[in-house]
Amino acid sequence: MKMIFLVDGDNNIGTGLKGIDMLSGEDAVLVFYQKSGLALSKIQKLCAGTKADVQYVESVRGGKNSIDFQIITELGVLVGKREADYAYVISQDKGYAASIDALRARYADAFQEVALRPSIEDCLHLPFVLKAESRQDLQNALVKEYGAAQGGALYNHLKAVFQAPESAAEPEKAAKTARPRRNSRRKKPAAEKASE
Repeated sequence: MKMIFLVDGDNNIGTGLKGIDMLSGEDAVLVFYQKSGLALSKIQKLCAGTKADVQYVESVRGGKNSIDFQIITELGVLVGKREADYAYVISQDKGYAASIDALRARYADAFQEVALRPSIEDCLHLPFVLKAESRQDLQNALVKEYGAAQGGALYNHLKAVFQAPESAAEPEKAAKTARPRRNSRRKKPAAEKASE
């Protein structure tokens, strides 16, 4: 499952890059930025520690909405080439919603999911599991995510699974016993031969 994240460097990039450390080497992050915005060296520090392929894309033109148009153009190309199963625009700017809705309406068969999210972390399934540092954290997160009844039941099931003793390795299959061949004479044991 390849995920591509198109990050708006003009819109709360610190929040947007939250969760980048949870990505795999299979994922790609394209960070769009302007020379007049946050320095590239600071953006690179925010991306340090990720396994994902990170690319820094400088805006071709300055000015209002230039990065927005560049991100939507890139997203359209990715969807058109079918290069991403999951593609996310990372921004708190709601202006992307109409373009993303248009892509969904026209090219729904080209991807699994295309969406606008405020941060990378918000795109990941079950990030709360990765954040849990104790059993109580995990229980609280499951309850928050699934509600008291289902979250509690899920936690209790996981607890029982992990506390159960590991099943013993399957016993080795007994060695095959030799069977006499059909139409062959069976050797008589020495005791039988002596009595003859």
